[in-house]
Amino acid sequence: MAKKILILLSVLFMSIFVFGKLHNIYIGYNYDFLYYNQSFKSINGHYLYIGYNSGNIPLKIQLGTQNNLQFSGLISTFAKLGKFSLEPYLKYNNDFSIGIMINYSNFYFNYTLNKNNNQIFGVGLNIPVIKFGKDIVSYIESPDYIYNIAGEKVNIRLTAKAQNDVAENVDIFYSINNKDIVYIGKTNQFGEIYLKLPKIYESGKYKINIYAGNKAKKMKTIILKVQPSKVTNISFDFDKKSIFTDNQNILHIRNIKVYDKFSNEIKNYKIKFIKFKVLGDYKEVKYSYLDNTVILEPFGESGSYDLYYEVNVNGKYINGIKKIVVKNNPKNISNIKIDIEYLGREKSSGLFKIKIPEIYFLNSEKEYINSFFVYYNNKKVDIKNNIFKVPLNENFPQNIIFKVDINYYNYSKTIKKVLTITN
Repeated sequence: MAKKILILLSVLFMSIFVFGKLHNIYIGYNYDFLYYNQSFKSINGHYLYIGYNSGNIPLKIQLGTQNNLQFSGLISTFAKLGKFSLEPYLKYNNDFSIGIMINYSNFYFNYTLNKNNNQIFGVGLNIPVIKFGKDIVSYIESPDYIYNIAGEKVNIRLTAKAQNDVAENVDIFYSINNKDIVYIGKTNQFGEIYLKLPKIYESGKYKINIYAGNKAKKMKTIILKVQPSKVTNISFDFDKKSIFTDNQNILHIRNIKVYDKFSNEIKNYKIKFIKFKVLGDYKEVKYSYLDNTVILEPFGESGSYDLYYEVNVNGKYINGIKKIVVKNNPKNISNIKIDIEYLGREKSSGLFKIKIPEIYFLNSEKEYINSFFVYYNNKKVDIKNNIFKVPLNENFPQNIIFKVDINYYNYSKTIKKVLTITN
């Protein structure tokens, strides 16, 4: 027995000497629960051991004891398959046997076959407890470019690599666009850790910087391109902010913008307007696909109207409301009312107040006009709060003649206003 223990210990320390520094020592526990020899039987086998993982080559050595404190030893190699690894081994307890483990993280499923063709099934757990020295990370393996959709989760697998092997139990950090550095965690026995980024809702390009060991050592930059999600709404303008009554109006659609639910603008899209309708009005609305224009039949009254539309964008149907502002047509002006009131004298000047001019239309509507100018002796007077003053002579009564320029869109007119001053 002593010779067998000595041989296993020799292999352990020779592997340390040949393959590098003492990389990882751990305590392991194995529980065998099922035995098969022509029929299945339950067993209660417990094994506790100290293990060594060489790291630089796929080699593990375990020395320990089983239920009755009898010596047990194991030598194994392994092959990694994603998150899993297969570990064939040679085991000694009372006698030699062979087997295979299927590992996942620190857990494994165990199958053993001894020389009597007896089969044993078990489960186990490896718990690293001692680590001498620190792995020096040479580089980080990960995708260089990652594409993601706004609002969706981003999981990036990072693998820390030492010179000849993976770097386990290493602290990993990250930052987005060189802002706050955030701690991710420690790499596992395969040198892996998953970076789970917070959801990013704004489309664009982001720099994900990866740090290893400490925050000052940047190992890699990953470019994350966040693309807009699916189409949710659109916006567009007409070439006219308002239209006039009693005209057939042609509106050209322009400045079309397409957005996702996070208000990210979608640049690449295919759009087709399906339908237009004035709500509350049976007026016919035509649409021309050739030059992207909406043709509206004449409105009889001014006001704000709701133009309902349906559109197909990238295969998705969207509807909405566009406001149409209708102004009274200048050609339908029937009368303009101007009222100037004399307020009294101020030294050698007279004070006057002009009310905001009113324009009347053939449809009996009226509007107040803020665009007007008052002239006296062919000079424009200064108006503040609708009050102005002009010089008066000492002769009374006297007639004061004002000219008022009225501007309403493309309509302009000068109206003469005469006031008789008695004192």
